Amino acid sequence: MRRVRAELALLWRDARVRWIGGMLVLLLMVTGLGAWQSARDYGAEVARVTAAERARWLGQDAKNPHSADHYGLWVFRPSSPLAILDPGTEPYTGRMVRIEAHLFNDAVYRAVQDAGPFDRAGLSDVSDVVGLVVPLVALLLGFAAFAADRERGTLRLALGNGAPPIPLFAARFTALTLVLAVLVCLPLLTLGGVAIASLGTAGWQAWPRLLVWVAVQALYGAVFLLIAMIASLLARTARGALTISLAVWIALCLVAPRLATAGMEMVSPAPSYRETRLRIDGDLRPHKSAEASDARAQATLARYGVSDPQELPVDLRGLMMVENDHHAFAVYDRELGAFFAALAARDAAFGWAGLLSPRVALQRVSEGLAGTDFAQHAHFVWSAEAYRRAISERMNAEIRDNPQRDGRAMLAGPELWRAIPPFAFAPLPLSRSLAEIRVPALLLGLWLALLGAGSIPLIRRLAP
Repeated sequence: MRRVRAELALLWRDARVRWIGGMLVLLLMVTGLGAWQSARDYGAEVARVTAAERARWLGQDAKNPHSADHYGLWVFRPSSPLAILDPGTEPYTGRMVRIEAHLFNDAVYRAVQDAGPFDRAGLSDVSDVVGLVVPLVALLLGFAAFAADRERGTLRLALGNGAPPIPLFAARFTALTLVLAVLVCLPLLTLGGVAIASLGTAGWQAWPRLLVWVAVQALYGAVFLLIAMIASLLARTARGALTISLAVWIALCLVAPRLATAGMEMVSPAPSYRETRLRIDGDLRPHKSAEASDARAQATLARYGVSDPQELPVDLRGLMMVENDHHAFAVYDRELGAFFAALAARDAAFGWAGLLSPRVALQRVSEGLAGTDFAQHAHFVWSAEAYRRAISERMNAEIRDNPQRDGRAMLAGPELWRAIPPFAFAPLPLSRSLAEIRVPALLLGLWLALLGAGSIPLIRRLAP
């Protein structure tokens, strides 16, 4: 512990550390506070439009329940409070869905469509800064750990005075890790705390997610700090250690993620959404034809043992709507369910690409913990669809169970509209997110373990 305190004192007196740390903290805070302001504006707009949509639904005129089903309304995906740290897939997937009869609509409004030049520059959010800049800061802090002492001759003095190499390395690594943890974790905890205190957090388990998320970012920084110190053990000069460190940074943070993405496209291309929609249309169109509808109507009359729809105990039109919707539900479940399952399997397979780079592993872990991964998006899409089906079932049941005789039109009013509750989205729990990211999380830990094990022979052979 005394040796660690001595190393910390040396680092505190190093102006280079203060400048690098100050710039990193400033970059994290500016980026994070900008994302927080955007999240606040989006949350306020969603609350306003959601209230307006609810008022529009409740205020509609008296009409046939099926017409009300077509009247429709918009529902919105509530953003995770930790999206200010890692937006994940949120900018690229829709945030709102129109709920209406018969149609499983796509989610629309992708935030990336409104992205400015800075957003396209690659450092538009905190996770970008952590993924790219924090490794660079770790390398700049650690590359001179032994190489500079070797150049100055102080390493010879330290080893000559009987300083064991392994405790010496452990003390310096611990001190540098503590400094890096302070520079990274405190701003991230501050930003996350501000988001949790000011944004909607219902159901998100925000504090546990934040604490685990920050711990993972610290682990990621420690991986690159260890890489820098290994380079310092290998190189004869500080310049050589810096060259090795920067080459590794380029390979792991810039080249490997692109190779992983290109490799995934070759090995497991994404399923075609257009072909999925074509199969759905091909299945639904024949079922909705006049001939098919007449055949089902006759079969329904035969099933009840009557020849005139007026003799049915239920409304034939409402009953046909129920059956048509159930057929459509089954088609959507089969085709879109297979499509989303294929994307989820592809996402899981991409987690193994963390073997190529700790940054690839971090990306999957980070968005999963932040609650902004594809699994959360798929959960929102299916939650919106479940809400749509509940409305259709209620409207159709109102027609089916209240048959209108002698050509009278059925009208419903505010009492039925109020029977439909507002859309409520319950995010996937943290336990589900942890299960989704277990492979890349283990790979990130494996990177640290292998680097630590690989450094031991180099430390034992440490020479001035």
